[in-house]
Amino acid sequence: MNDKTIRLKDGRTLAYTEHGDLGGKPVFFVHGNPGSRYMRHPDETIATELGLKIITPDRPGYGFSDFQPNRTLMDYPDDIAQLADSLSIEQFYMFGVSAGGPYVAATAFKLPERVLRGAIVSGAAPFDRADALEGVSNTYRIAYESSTQPAWLLRVLMAMQMRGERRDPEKSWSQILDRASPADRELLSQPEFAEQVKAYRPEAVRNGVKGWVQEAKILVASWGFPLRAVQPEIDLWYGEQDSIVPPQMGHYLDETIPNTNWYFVRDAGHFLIFMKWRDILEALIA
Repeated sequence: MNDKTIRLKDGRTLAYTEHGDLGGKPVFFVHGNPGSRYMRHPDETIATELGLKIITPDRPGYGFSDFQPNRTLMDYPDDIAQLADSLSIEQFYMFGVSAGGPYVAATAFKLPERVLRGAIVSGAAPFDRADALEGVSNTYRIAYESSTQPAWLLRVLMAMQMRGERRDPEKSWSQILDRASPADRELLSQPEFAEQVKAYRPEAVRNGVKGWVQEAKILVASWGFPLRAVQPEIDLWYGEQDSIVPPQMGHYLDETIPNTNWYFVRDAGHFLIFMKWRDILEALIA
């Protein structure tokens, strides 16, 4: 997987992978939650053919990246800036999926001179607004609402979930499919996509669920910056059948971020990233 690490200014280790054309245009890919540096499309030749170098960091507390106490959404752009500096990259593209989407917006806001363009795919919108959970399935509505609970309680619940996944991975996978939309269930029935998801989830909690808990808390908290002040162009990709991050979240971002391009995929669910990986990247660097 070409695992690499750097030491950040505060002493933390940040882990990442690279694939595609290692001399190509740089794209920082921001994984979902739970996720890790192993999240990618199974066909890695797509990035090579497009002349793109895909750089995927583990966020703090995931995989090999050290936990960062008291982290907020607005801390992450500093990690990206330091990683880019270490790779001698001045400007770059950003591409985030699901819970990784807010980090694209945050980095575009904080580093407008460095982010050439961003893509938010199935990405969450702020939760501190009216009707924020409209269209979310009951299972995921409970998950989002539970994220406001004390961190110690979330650690207990998430640790139990991950123990169950390790003890009986096939049963856990069946439960994931049962909760999925019809479009996602059909897509994840394809072995190459199923194996990819099964690979990046366990790596997320290599060192426990502390990072996962922190991510959940950050997602539902105030994001700490005005979306209307995001300057770079942002592509928004959403599936009509997504019951985890429904299209209304994308519409909110479209109405709030000044310079957006809207891509609405009628026959897709939350995992449209696998359906449209090439299209997303082609649009991003257009």
